Amino acid sequence: MDLKKLSCLFAVLLITNSPGWCVDMNEIPSTPPQDSIMAGAGEIAQMQDWADLAFGTADGKNIWSDNRTDSLLGAGSLPFSFLYGGKLSRDLMGTWAYESRTVEEADWIRREVSWTDPDTKIQVQATVRNFRQYPAVDWVVQFRNTGAENSPILEDIQALDMPLRTKGSQKVTVRQNHGDVFDERSFSFLMTSLNNRDSVRMAPRGGRSSNGAFPFFEVQYGDHPSGAENLIVAVGWSGQWAADVTCTATGSVRLRAGMERTRFYLRPGESVRTPRILLMTSEGDLTLAHQRFRRLMLFEYFPKIDGKPILLPFALQCFDRYSWSLPEWATEAGQIKAAQFAAQAGFDTLWFDAAWFIGGFPNGVGNWEHKPKEFPNGLHPVADACHAAGLKFLVWFEPERVAAGSRIAREHPEFVIGGAEGGLFKLNDPDARRWLTDLLSQRISEYGIDIYRNDFNMDPLSFWHRNDEPDREGITEIHYVEGLYEMWDELRARHPGLWIDNCSSGGRRIDLETCMRSVPLWRSDTNCSPGHEEWTQSHTAGLCSLIPLNTACAWTPDSYVMRSTLTAGLICQWDYLNGDFPMKEALSNLAELKELRKYWYGDFYPLTSGDPSPELWCGWQLHRPDLDAGMAMVFRRAESPYTGWMLCLQALDPKALYRVEIREGDNPANSEDLSGEALMTGREIKLPPRSSLLVRYKKLAPSGG
Repeated sequence: MDLKKLSCLFAVLLITNSPGWCVDMNEIPSTPPQDSIMAGAGEIAQMQDWADLAFGTADGKNIWSDNRTDSLLGAGSLPFSFLYGGKLSRDLMGTWAYESRTVEEADWIRREVSWTDPDTKIQVQATVRNFRQYPAVDWVVQFRNTGAENSPILEDIQALDMPLRTKGSQKVTVRQNHGDVFDERSFSFLMTSLNNRDSVRMAPRGGRSSNGAFPFFEVQYGDHPSGAENLIVAVGWSGQWAADVTCTATGSVRLRAGMERTRFYLRPGESVRTPRILLMTSEGDLTLAHQRFRRLMLFEYFPKIDGKPILLPFALQCFDRYSWSLPEWATEAGQIKAAQFAAQAGFDTLWFDAAWFIGGFPNGVGNWEHKPKEFPNGLHPVADACHAAGLKFLVWFEPERVAAGSRIAREHPEFVIGGAEGGLFKLNDPDARRWLTDLLSQRISEYGIDIYRNDFNMDPLSFWHRNDEPDREGITEIHYVEGLYEMWDELRARHPGLWIDNCSSGGRRIDLETCMRSVPLWRSDTNCSPGHEEWTQSHTAGLCSLIPLNTACAWTPDSYVMRSTLTAGLICQWDYLNGDFPMKEALSNLAELKELRKYWYGDFYPLTSGDPSPELWCGWQLHRPDLDAGMAMVFRRAESPYTGWMLCLQALDPKALYRVEIREGDNPANSEDLSGEALMTGREIKLPPRSSLLVRYKKLAPSGG
């Protein structure tokens, strides 16, 4: 299509798709709303008291009150454990030298607590944060050998090891998530009720933290929703973690989480860290707990730009569509043309995936140099075209995997577990990690990259194990994961404004620590081919309950696919080079979704179970309390025999009046004013198969005002 005509068409669509009542889509909150979802002072103080007790008082002694029945979190010892020289930590640390200091910070209270063995000079330090606005605490434990000799063996290190205050009289339920499994079940939930002597074990496959398991899970005690106590647990470890929830014969429950296998000594001066543990408590409705947790993640964990959560991209990305069939697409001219189209169509980011480097994907990983014929001037001319058009430039790398015959394998086999035959880059080696960080930093600068995409299409666990020396089991994994964090932190420090897209064969390395440094823009490799929009709906329902920032991919521009795919951002693999591409439909639907992006920075309410079954409906609501506005999406799937469904919105003021706009499929929207009570009581909607309903609302005034 002629780009001048496209520009005129897009301008018209911007006018016709921007209702006057709609709040500016660029309003992204910098702080959480202060409303009834946020915890009260008593809940927050209770968690602070627990942390004070759990990690010791100023004199180094743990003071526990068995009469404390107001918290699900149990007492009795430190909430982590290990074996040292064959002895339990709880039997040792009471005689070790204890130090503690507290630092008051804006968003949390930070405690640094340490214990040092006077004989072997091993030091154990816990860095603990209590959040000021949430009933939440996180901690990381570090071990350091301050002595002159190798330490005794450290083993079975559990970053979380603690009882819950359950008595067996009420039901205990574990709610876990499948993680990414590359099908419709990705990010779906599994509920397990624990009886006496039952246990639930969670662990990913192959060393990637959300590959077939998810390091975010919940324990509920009591009858849901009225009387339940809820605990959300997050494990921050981008490797092979494991967690167990075990119910004893008496009905008490114990939580354990940490690396799956640890047994090693520390050399003089050597230090290692554990996974980060996050606990957040709540009472009653689990949906309320999820809203709090999303806010905690959005405002306290995910990276920020200029003091606000990252505005996720609306990106044009056509690697899977064009790279294998249209070689001219992956050239300087082809990508400049893509940038021009992206800008005129209303995207804000051009995404250039794995088609730019010598050798191509996958055999060229380890050659982090542009193809000289296709990109004679490097990638900077493409970046210049993007920036001139107001676009961000996202570029793909996979630095941790090294192919045989690649430049890294040839010139630096000492940096590879696997050597010249290729394998896993040694992020556990400080010299190798610094070398790779310098190389990536150089490419980011010379290519004009705004968003650095880090993919990881291999399971590292077997490489870590084979690299461990005798009596050093787990050391390679620990130093590797530490090296990954150091590399990402260094890249962000060197390039202010840069942010990182975390990919790992889709969403197979999503955990608390990666979320502190990156956003998963490609949450599953089901995005790599068309026809999975109903899987995408279920992925959204499962993942977005806990993780507020993530995106998926739409292959066609029709409203059903586009609405199924929207989150806080959107990726499109449109067939824009096809002369029959439905441009007007594409522009209209993209403009509609851009108006909705702001709501994804609010509270997420599942309106259905999120079950991937093709006969079921799916839907959700996004509500921005700070804007008194929101939206809902409802989908009748292609194979659903159910013609109608009751739509009941949540979180509204029943006494207020709302301007409501309802749009079925591509039909014109109908607008009416309704009370919050009417919207929450519900109304029946009817849809044909494979169709969607979009509801937008904004509070106008209190009823009768």
